[in-house]
Amino acid sequence: MTTDTELVPLGDDPAGTVLAGVDAGTGEAYAVKLLPGRPDRRTRTALDAELRTLAGLRERAPILAADGVEDLADGRPGLRMELCSQSLAELVAAFGPLSVPDAVALGRSLAEALAAAHGAGVVHGAVTPGNVLFRASGEAVLSDFGLVLRRAFPADPARALGFVAPETLRDGTLDERSDLYGLGAVLHLALTGAPPHPGRPGEPDSERLLRVLTEPVPPIDRDGLPAAVAELVGALLDRNPDRRPADAATVVQRIGGTTTAPQPRGEPLLVFGPGRRSPLRMPPKVAVALALVAAAGLLFWVNRPDDLDMPALPPPAVASAAAPSAPTVRLELAEVTDRGNVADLAWRSSEPLSFAIIVAGEGRPSRTIIAQQATTYSVPIDPVRKYCFLVQATNGVDIFTTAPRSIRGAVCKENQPGGRSPR
Repeated sequence: MTTDTELVPLGDDPAGTVLAGVDAGTGEAYAVKLLPGRPDRRTRTALDAELRTLAGLRERAPILAADGVEDLADGRPGLRMELCSQSLAELVAAFGPLSVPDAVALGRSLAEALAAAHGAGVVHGAVTPGNVLFRASGEAVLSDFGLVLRRAFPADPARALGFVAPETLRDGTLDERSDLYGLGAVLHLALTGAPPHPGRPGEPDSERLLRVLTEPVPPIDRDGLPAAVAELVGALLDRNPDRRPADAATVVQRIGGTTTAPQPRGEPLLVFGPGRRSPLRMPPKVAVALALVAAAGLLFWVNRPDDLDMPALPPPAVASAAAPSAPTVRLELAEVTDRGNVADLAWRSSEPLSFAIIVAGEGRPSRTIIAQQATTYSVPIDPVRKYCFLVQATNGVDIFTTAPRSIRGAVCKENQPGGRSPR
């Protein structure tokens, strides 16, 4: 049983709610993906076998395998696993498409993960941008493998309509070839910023579903994209499974031939933002410290239409008695720029730090975004909701927090322990 009580919601994906916590014994950060229900004995036996197979692949393929099923303190079952920094979906939403070399390197890593799993008899079943995660080192890993839970708790495939193979939508088929379609759809998003069949304004889901089933995906038109890569993505997205590449190992070979210097695993895969070459790299101790920030219980919620409350923040970090000459760290969040569906944040600090953004939307659970060493970030937001933001940072030892900033008239209030804060 998971005994750590400070679990913070990281968000909801089509497959369920994800929480984050810190192990009280080891101090290591972890994630828990809540299950839709409690598996029966047969399902649990099959799931344990599937997880053992995946665990045996972790050392030779970029696969994030869950450690196992654990019960939370309130009795809810969940899959406990490594906590990663961000997903591909979050990165593309914030910064747009990846560079071509980064997208190619990402595609090769994901194809390697699928080739290893398929070779061991494990089908993924839902290759989507939300299941492509990035470790603090920048390494991309593919998470949420397996069909056992998907068969035990079937979900509506239309919830991830942009990344589901036509045969899955048509008759529920989940196999190696539908995984390859998912890989193609993920690469399409990485290269263009959109799924293969993006929704159109006012288009009903039924019409979009019909397009996915009947219309070919238009070829990717992007400057600097090698023709071989565009052709490979098109082949992966073929509506006819028989016309897709033979297997994931073939994809590894084909995509490997499009670049002469693939980045080694463990090095940053992503470069994003205009003119930036800032890698997604963060030392493990800093990553754990940021997870501790999230686990401190910084939850926001709407109290009244104009008030967004927050529990008490940790006190500002101060220099320890052993180092009285240590300089005071200054951290300041500028006024937030509201661009309708995006909020532009910028902050500055007097020392190099690693940063996390806490986002509180009206009527929504708060979420934490790991910003690494960046000092600007574009946060996707709802065009009509009110929001509060704050930035937290760490140097690996202490935690620092800005004053909150709001948009659209939201009032950010801090709760005192045991009660509400004064107005």
